[in-house]
Amino acid sequence: MSWVEYLDAEPSGLATMIGGLIEGNLAAHPDRARLLRPAVVGIVATDAGVAITLRLAPGRVTVADGLLGRPQVAVEADSGTLTELTSTPLRLGFPDAMTPEGRAVSQKLLRGDLRVRGLGRHPGIVSRLNRLLSVA
Repeated sequence: MSWVEYLDAEPSGLATMIGGLIEGNLAAHPDRARLLRPAVVGIVATDAGVAITLRLAPGRVTVADGLLGRPQVAVEADSGTLTELTSTPLRLGFPDAMTPEGRAVSQKLLRGDLRVRGLGRHPGIVSRLNRLLSVA
């Protein structure tokens, strides 16, 4: 079963990476399918000038290049930080501040190297996204 659908005929590297990561995590951890509840998330790799939109729905994730509409949550960081987020240990769906990796993510948030717009209004979406992307 394929969980991820790409809207673009030739998805960007960021779209392919994030979509592939979600697909692999759902295949390895089918229980994570419960995280697929309606949400729209934007992800921006600031150093590469590339953005994608994820539309989560029961049983599927649609990945599109560019920021489409107005995402409920938007994550903005350089490519290295976005990659780091996938391997940061989580606690309750957020980076675990008791680990060095979790503290590093917190520091990036405080410095503005990582921005998560919509975190205050939609912490549940952020938590679900973190768990969908996490390989830790």
